[in-house]
Amino acid sequence: MPEPPVSAEAFVQSVERVVRHRGHGPVVVKLGGSAMEDPAATEACLRSIATLNQLGIQIVLVHGGGKPIDRAMSEAGLVPKKVAGRRYTDEATLRIVVKVLKSIGDELAEKLTVLGCPARRISDSLQGKRLKVKDENGERIDLGAVGEVTKYRPAKQGIVPVIPSIARDREDNWLNVNADTAASAVAGAMQADKAIFLTDTPGVLRDRHDPGSLIPKLTEQECRAFIVSGVINGGMVPKVEACFEALAAGAKSALILDGREPFSLLGVFLHDSFSGTEITR
Repeated sequence: MPEPPVSAEAFVQSVERVVRHRGHGPVVVKLGGSAMEDPAATEACLRSIATLNQLGIQIVLVHGGGKPIDRAMSEAGLVPKKVAGRRYTDEATLRIVVKVLKSIGDELAEKLTVLGCPARRISDSLQGKRLKVKDENGERIDLGAVGEVTKYRPAKQGIVPVIPSIARDREDNWLNVNADTAASAVAGAMQADKAIFLTDTPGVLRDRHDPGSLIPKLTEQECRAFIVSGVINGGMVPKVEACFEALAAGAKSALILDGREPFSLLGVFLHDSFSGTEITR
């Protein structure tokens, strides 16, 4: 199928919009979930990152790998265990998590490099500690080797860092970290201009059954009110809370985009408006 023609004027305007983002700070992109299960969506995301990098936008890519991890565990005869709605990570599970995430990171970095965007998987840039969670009675819940990020060590300039959602603790042990939480920590540490979460939803909807009810811009206060009223509910709550974490840590804005939509990431920079929800303080 032939590609639609692009006028010279439209091309110039698009490049000008992208270039205006130079100097506004780095952009942290979180890739995971259904977006990673769709090869076409993943390719479009990586092509977008490569294009933005070539136009002078500093990008850091953070990724998870929940579904590939589940498949690898199944092949190993392991059954995922949940504690209080969270994945429990024992030693056998942790070995699979680290192996799968490193493999995904290597593959993403290789594809970016082929696209003319030098990239490298950086596994030791996140330092962390064991995540402490309490139940409704105030009792501590043991999640095994599940962690939270305490520090991000930036990679050297000149490459796009591809960061798996794993961290090292003080004893140099691996910790399994939620990818949204990892991306939030990186965005805050870098004082990112944008923390962009590529998810399996169009953004925040007034009616989750109606894609046309997308809310393009929200403040944190408005989001919290929507959580209380039930407009934001279910799986959208942790996505929005990850945005809160990024903003609290120092990111200027957080965006929720539909990662299943090819080039949704590039659309943020090419157009004055985009399909998704931007959350600010």
